[in-house]
Amino acid sequence: MRPDRAWPLLRTAVSRRALLAGLLPAVAGELAGAALLGVSGWFLTTCAVVTLQADTAWSWMYPSGAVRALALGRTGLRYLERLVNHRVLLSAQVALRARLARGAARLTPRELRAQGDGTLLTRLTTDVETVAGLPGTVCAPLVAAVTTAGLVEILLLWAMPVLGAAELVVWAAGVGCARRAHRRARARLADAAEARAALRTVLLGSLAAFNELRCLDAVPQARRTATKAVAAVEGAEWAAARAERLGRLTLRLLAALGQASVLLIALTAAPAQPVAVVVGEVLLLAAGWELLERLPRLLQHLTRSDDAAARLAPLALESEKSEQGEAARDEEKRPVGRHRPITGSAETAGHTGKTTGRPAQTAVAGAETPVRSLDTPVRVLETVGLPLPGSSGALTTTLSGPGLLLVTGANGSGKSTLLGRLAGRLPAAAGAVLLDGTPVDEVPARTVAETVTLVEADDWLADDTVAANLRQAAPSAGTDALQAVLDVVGLSALPLDASVGPVGRRLSQGQRRRLTIARAVLRRPPVLLLDEPVAGLDRPTAEALLAALPRALPGTFLVIALQDQDVGLLNTLDAPPTAVVRLGRVLEAR
Repeated sequence: MRPDRAWPLLRTAVSRRALLAGLLPAVAGELAGAALLGVSGWFLTTCAVVTLQADTAWSWMYPSGAVRALALGRTGLRYLERLVNHRVLLSAQVALRARLARGAARLTPRELRAQGDGTLLTRLTTDVETVAGLPGTVCAPLVAAVTTAGLVEILLLWAMPVLGAAELVVWAAGVGCARRAHRRARARLADAAEARAALRTVLLGSLAAFNELRCLDAVPQARRTATKAVAAVEGAEWAAARAERLGRLTLRLLAALGQASVLLIALTAAPAQPVAVVVGEVLLLAAGWELLERLPRLLQHLTRSDDAAARLAPLALESEKSEQGEAARDEEKRPVGRHRPITGSAETAGHTGKTTGRPAQTAVAGAETPVRSLDTPVRVLETVGLPLPGSSGALTTTLSGPGLLLVTGANGSGKSTLLGRLAGRLPAAAGAVLLDGTPVDEVPARTVAETVTLVEADDWLADDTVAANLRQAAPSAGTDALQAVLDVVGLSALPLDASVGPVGRRLSQGQRRRLTIARAVLRRPPVLLLDEPVAGLDRPTAEALLAALPRALPGTFLVIALQDQDVGLLNTLDAPPTAVVRLGRVLEAR
């Protein structure tokens, strides 16, 4: 399969039968329309000739019945074609989005980071709609036009070979002009696509930072930026439309030339054809040219679909790998015996290969406990020569719980950068962060998420209830589990059905921070990275939070980034940090 082309990608989501079901009524409808025009012209001309000749023996009933039947048939077939292709469009969108979403889940953290500012959203919405609309916008009209033109040409060759040969030359010239117009418009379409992507980025960024822009009185500047982006889109689209109009004008001139040549040759040939037959041929030819005038636009739609498929190709390839992996696992699946829940201490034993001496327990009451097969290895996260921001030192260690790595430093010293590298979200100039021996930025994001959870300083909250935000980490968690993690972070008084508002604005800064930490605790990851978790908290609340985390997650390795003035908050811990990284200094083991 070539997922960088629209047709192969579409075939993965739509069956051949569904595509044919949309093509057949489209072709039949266009043939009925062409026949209607030709028969109508012949019928009206014949009626005029018969009237002038006062021929009362000629019957108009059968031709008029044929005209009505063709008109009704054309209307019904076009309506049926729209129904069928609309159904194909919707089913293709659902199938493609589900498939590509699975592919997005396999992207590495670095690749996901590069899909920011609405790029991934554009792929899964606009690009999928473009590819899914291929049957109705390109395939059906193109096949119908080619089929109709071919039958018209066959009829002309059968009626008069010279007439058919002359018209064939004009057809070839028309196709050549259409391809030339398409090549001119293709570059303009690419510019328009880039301009639309830039406009979406500007709008999404301005929307996300609207409050900050308003406080800085920068809304007029953002508006001017958005206006320039809109103007760029309109300019590129106008240039593409101009090229398309020129192509259609050329085709219309060639259509007029073709019809005039048919009329001239048919009337001057020996023996001359009847006038009614000539008029019918001319109008039949006009119907064919009317369809071919759509060729430049159809080629543009096809190019857009191929460009969209090329942008979707990475997601399609990842989805294909996922499907192949699942098929291989299903093929090799064998009974492996009983399963048992793995508690915090058992996870630690799986990381280090030895027991920790702690009793096996579930620290968070009611929380979901990960279930692993007895022969499933626990992943190990380690750093090898990872440069420390602002320091000549390097970090080489294994993050295998239980344990606590403290990262300290002043504002801007690189604490967030270091945590981002540990999570695989930011690349490192040297050294490596390895997950089971593989660089973490090359591992699918879903696999990384099974081991590492990063709570950033400005982590995201959905505009939903407290319970809904918590259940993002454990969708099937019960009320007791949710209340337990809120107790851990000191938010026991916060109702589970309370709305947090857009980006959590109905909560204070400290409440937002603790709610995101509670969501991570509910996930119970082997490695938990916390970026300044006590920012915005008073001292008693901060001390209680830091003391509760190791108790709630006895099998988790914690990496906590704190400012220098907050290091004293760790004095209340049951055990001191395993190691301390002071940015600008060397690693201090304790």
